[in-house]
Amino acid sequence: MKPATIPAYPASIRRSPVNLAFSALLFSFLGWAILERWNFGARAGIVPHLMNTLACAPVMACSLRRFRAVCPHHLRVRTRPRGTLPGAALALAVLFAVGAVFGVAAGSGSMRMVALAALLCCLTPWTRLRAHQQHLFLSFLAVAAGALLAASLANPKMDLLVALPAAWCLWAAAALLCIGLCGGDLIKKKGRR
Repeated sequence: MKPATIPAYPASIRRSPVNLAFSALLFSFLGWAILERWNFGARAGIVPHLMNTLACAPVMACSLRRFRAVCPHHLRVRTRPRGTLPGAALALAVLFAVGAVFGVAAGSGSMRMVALAALLCCLTPWTRLRAHQQHLFLSFLAVAAGALLAASLANPKMDLLVALPAAWCLWAAAALLCIGLCGGDLIKKKGRR
């Protein structure tokens, strides 16, 4: 039986802030996960875990709110028709590799590499990827898993002086994207008056 076709996105959605909102959500989660990985590796107590979560909470909440505001409803709620299994596996492998770029950058300790990976992520047309259209949460998990696994392999004993700047760089990028998305909404509202 032939799978149902996915309706094409209108050009306005392809250029919409959905891509940037997904990147902001991804950056805030990866920043939190990098520091949590360090906390578990250092066998830290409950206070560092709590501090990490509290530091990430405002950026994560803003990212979630911006993502919910701009993401098309059908991507968040309705189950999309399945594609062919080899095509879906290949798409998830590519998303895993995108996450691995983040992991290698974070594990290397180079802020330039983290910033470059963040810039490339912002330029990625997420809404054009079939796996992202069909399974938004699964594509998010594939990118996050690739980042965490690659960071663990690139730097098994990640030092705090490597983890903290990478996490703060990702949180700063997420915050800037959220500010930009909020500013874009304000300009649109002001133009309608």
